Amino acid sequence: MLKFFTRIRILLWILALVAVGVLVATQVRGKLAQAAANLRSLETQEIETYPVETEKLTTSNWETWRSYYGQAKSAHTQNITTYEREIVKSVAVDVGSPVKAGQTVITLQVAARGAQVQSGKTAYDEAKLNYNRLKQLNAKGGISQSEVDSAYARMKTAEASLRSSQSTLQRTSLKASIDGIVSARNVEPGEIAEAGVPLLSIVDPKEMEAELMVSKKDIMKINRGTPVEIYVDGVKHVGWVKRTSPEAQSGSGLYPVVVGLPENSGILPGTYVEGRFQVSRQQNVVVIPSSVVIYRGDTQSVYLADGDKAKLTAITTGEGREGRVVVTSGLKPGDNLIVSGNRVLYDGAQIIRNVDIAGKSTADNSNEG
Repeated sequence: MLKFFTRIRILLWILALVAVGVLVATQVRGKLAQAAANLRSLETQEIETYPVETEKLTTSNWETWRSYYGQAKSAHTQNITTYEREIVKSVAVDVGSPVKAGQTVITLQVAARGAQVQSGKTAYDEAKLNYNRLKQLNAKGGISQSEVDSAYARMKTAEASLRSSQSTLQRTSLKASIDGIVSARNVEPGEIAEAGVPLLSIVDPKEMEAELMVSKKDIMKINRGTPVEIYVDGVKHVGWVKRTSPEAQSGSGLYPVVVGLPENSGILPGTYVEGRFQVSRQQNVVVIPSSVVIYRGDTQSVYLADGDKAKLTAITTGEGREGRVVVTSGLKPGDNLIVSGNRVLYDGAQIIRNVDIAGKSTADNSNEG
């Protein structure tokens, strides 16, 4: 009987120890779980999130314009010159004077030329009289036909000389061939006018054009259909390409391009102008703000919003202007480009998109790719 009670007591002690062990183990597991939860909470609190703004990329058309410079001039001009060295008798106009086509603007001395005309007329009359006399003698059989033919040739020579003298006399009155305004006067009465030297210049201000000097890389891209804008003192005028030169100007290596200007534009001859040519047009390209491009050595990259993470993405850019640049590789329509807050980011950084470009609130972490 004693042995029976002893065994019962030992069994009770064992059960008590087991119960205590289970209790202790349960408490330990609870404390460990609480510690792990506290650690995870602490780690979560230590992960920094960055507020950013995004722009969903789309495609658009991209035009490239290039500026070149030159001067405005009249499309129609006339330089008044003389055929022979002569003394100027009078000048009827001055710089700024309006003139009409056919109007006499300069008169040269006519005394010597008048004498030449009179002498030529006398010689022609005598040759004609002699020809008629010999012709009558030939009809009567008094002279040969060859003598008549020689007289006829002398008469025609005298006639040609007379007409030349008369033409020279007429050129003592130098006339305007176009309607316009006198832009230069290089001679005064009493001075000697040299043959071929401009005495007066006349321009027609109603039809103006500009000659612009274009580089080799763009001259083949410019033709009659190329859009062009002309700027004078900040004012834009729409022009059009009239002609291009296939030969570069000596000394500069630039190619002249003549651009027509709109009527009544107010642009005066000699005005310096800026011409902007559309040299290329690309369709359906991705264009982004140039300020978001990150340059590291020879590489270019941007940050995209990939869910709630920032993703550093390598890109290649093309032409740019006015704060925008074409992306030739690395991006596609639908990508969410981070356009604000990107300077403090790193690849894989936790982000929160608070406001996008359109002003739509995205305060929660979006999973949109």
